[in-house]
Amino acid sequence: MLPRSCGGRMEDQLMMRKLIATTALGVLACTAPAMAQEEMTLKLAHIAPATHYLWEQGAKPFTEAVTESTGGRVRFDVYPAGQLGKDYISILNSGIADVVFFVANYAPDKFPLTSVVELPSPYKTSCEATARFWDLAQDGGLLNEQEYKPQGIHVLFVSSLRPYTVMTTGKQVTGLGDVAGLKLRANGAAMDKAVRALGGVPVRVPSPEAYDALTRGTVDGGVYSYLSLPEFKLDQVFHHAVDGVQIGSPGIVFAMSERGWERLPEDVKAAMTEAALPAQEGLCAWQDAEETKVRDRLVAEQGFTVNTLSAEEAAQWNERLATVASVWLDELKAVGKDGEALLQAYMGDPATN
Repeated sequence: MLPRSCGGRMEDQLMMRKLIATTALGVLACTAPAMAQEEMTLKLAHIAPATHYLWEQGAKPFTEAVTESTGGRVRFDVYPAGQLGKDYISILNSGIADVVFFVANYAPDKFPLTSVVELPSPYKTSCEATARFWDLAQDGGLLNEQEYKPQGIHVLFVSSLRPYTVMTTGKQVTGLGDVAGLKLRANGAAMDKAVRALGGVPVRVPSPEAYDALTRGTVDGGVYSYLSLPEFKLDQVFHHAVDGVQIGSPGIVFAMSERGWERLPEDVKAAMTEAALPAQEGLCAWQDAEETKVRDRLVAEQGFTVNTLSAEEAAQWNERLATVASVWLDELKAVGKDGEALLQAYMGDPATN
């Protein structure tokens, strides 16, 4: 039997240990919510000008919704126009930026499969094309599994811009014969192929340099949407366009790194997920409405001429453009990639796939 004094000390020690353990659990219980409530500022980098509609109508509403739903805990510092660099995968994976949006066709070596959304397609609106793009890019989609996940990219939402068409500065295009030999600005592998299929000569020109290239006659025109003209003052140099044919359009990806996504508290992930699709849908709806407004304004106020193809003419153009997808598939096969399933999925009906 232990002496009474020794037993008393042991009882005191046991009580002290219980007190310490209880206190520690209390501290953890108080600290965990505090950690979840910690404020954070995320860096958002993108390639567009500071006032571009991809920011104003897409990324900005997304960030505002996230900030509001988290009670101001999550805020964003924005770096437009490539201020943090233009290799957006490296920017994400290095942690230089937390969130980015980028034009996939500006990095064809990293996103050869995403160029499927640039192909001439049956979609006449941004919302139609964006719905199909999202089916492929979201978690479990073909593009996500084959191209984004392997590069450590977590896609937040996407956008397909309004379908592009042929626009010119001087020569009015009234038929396929008028396209022959025209030097047309076409940024993107699929758009290059589309211009060639129509008989034109594709020329790569960065968007900020397009105005000078057009005014100097370096190029005769380009493939654009009406909506894309005012941002770079191209509505001042283009005078003619063709309606009735879709030549495809760039795909925009709004994303984080998978590693950065996994570090976020669960409630912040939920806030971002909740904000993403409304931002995606709002952006495409705005584009579709604004496209018509810009077109009508150019015609009414600036003497802009639009040649609307007849059904017979449109069929001729589409017959040429139908060859682009097969050339795209062949080029993918040459580098060991199979795009057949992806092509079929993209060209299908979003409502039935």
